Amino acid sequence: MIQNQTVNLTHRARQSGLTKLFLAACIIIFLQVAPIQFGNPVSARAAEKTARKVASPISSPFVQFDLNIPGVTQEMLDNNFWASRIPDPDKVLLTKEEIERYNRKGLRECKTMKDLRSFRRILSGREVKELITKVSSRPKGKSFQAGKEIPSEYFDALESALNLEAVPESVIVRYGITVKRTQMRTVPTLDQVFPEADDYEFDRFIETALYPAEPLVVLHESSDNQWFFAQTYNSLAWVPVEDVALADHLSLFGNLDAKNSLVITGKKVFTGFNPFQPEISELQLDMGVRLPLATRDEIPMDISGQHPAGNYVVKLPARNPEGQLEWRLGLISRMDDVHVGPLPLTRRNLINQAFKFLGQRYGWGGLFNTRDCSSFIMDNFRSMGVLLPRNANEQGKLAVGVKHDMPPEMNLEVRKKLFDSLPPATPIYMDGHAMLYLWKTGGDYYIIHDFTGFNTPDEEGKLKRSRLRGVFVTPLVANRLSDKNAYMEGLYTAREFRLE
Repeated sequence: MIQNQTVNLTHRARQSGLTKLFLAACIIIFLQVAPIQFGNPVSARAAEKTARKVASPISSPFVQFDLNIPGVTQEMLDNNFWASRIPDPDKVLLTKEEIERYNRKGLRECKTMKDLRSFRRILSGREVKELITKVSSRPKGKSFQAGKEIPSEYFDALESALNLEAVPESVIVRYGITVKRTQMRTVPTLDQVFPEADDYEFDRFIETALYPAEPLVVLHESSDNQWFFAQTYNSLAWVPVEDVALADHLSLFGNLDAKNSLVITGKKVFTGFNPFQPEISELQLDMGVRLPLATRDEIPMDISGQHPAGNYVVKLPARNPEGQLEWRLGLISRMDDVHVGPLPLTRRNLINQAFKFLGQRYGWGGLFNTRDCSSFIMDNFRSMGVLLPRNANEQGKLAVGVKHDMPPEMNLEVRKKLFDSLPPATPIYMDGHAMLYLWKTGGDYYIIHDFTGFNTPDEEGKLKRSRLRGVFVTPLVANRLSDKNAYMEGLYTAREFRLE
């Protein structure tokens, strides 16, 4: 007992000593920071600056290898490098209401875009046949498969698969929605066909990738009933039947147009694992996918054996055994790169979204589970609610917006002056290629884009072609289009996707 009391007294004495030391330290700290509290501006600014340094130490980027790309530094691979330099990066370029007006105008005026909500319910058979034969025409020139030239009989069989003789005089339109990431193809086959024997990247038959929850209208079926000939808001081609759920107009758009939605703002996001419904388990959702959020009265406290806490509860399209649409509840973590409703359309967001793809492999038409140059632009803007045409030339020549044209005769110096006043985060175009303008620095003008390669002079001054095949930052002047011309001289327009 006495021993225990001695220990306790000793412990309290130590506590008392520590308390005195702690109080003394507090007094010293108070005296040091007191000028801040009582209005000494110099000390306040100095202390604030010191605090920022402690909280956010400045460090150089990790350099693993030399880029060997003229004019590009490691610092330029950071989205904040650009967003911090541009004027007013957080200014909202279009409000939600203005974006809705822009989209309606685009769907009405751009001939390659269609408003599916008001799509004609009946088309003539002749019209549908013309659409099919235009999309599914034979490739010009030689084609190769597995390194061997394809005989004409192969294309004869594909033409038979189009099932043109079964198109009725009047085609009643059906509605559907994609239930997974899939492809639209120019002909009803998954066979890959290339323009060169050793090519493996430019499949002539792929039109575009489609992401989950993409609405479409069905116009026809292939002879084997395995393919739908369908129209999305910006593409027309063949899509696998098994990747589409058919639906009535009300069920489809009544849910897609729900008041609240979740927009995928990351490069890729996956739904939560679901052991009971594998068709919606770990489903890949690419940037720009928009899913209806379940309402409070639709959400149980047990979703496939899991409490929804920590997640957003979304409604996912699924295909029942009869091929019809069923909406099913799925979970997406609140910590994933998602946003309730579209992101605000700002220059900072456009740059940040673009840099999320940095280093991703180039995928022509959506091959390799990635994207190409025009979908790089399209997905970026779609994450902010803006609908664009699918292909680069359609975006550059047909899309609604403010144009800054650069005719072939415009020389480099005049082009530089145009870029001096061009807003950052503006899409720019050359024939068949789409890019996002970042800003000017160090005497050059920079872009981020999804591209196959670039030209640079070697030691003797001759142009050398370098493969890149991914998303990266390059200059418009130091990068060469030819021996005589800078890359900038190949551009024909810059497009601000806004109302005039």
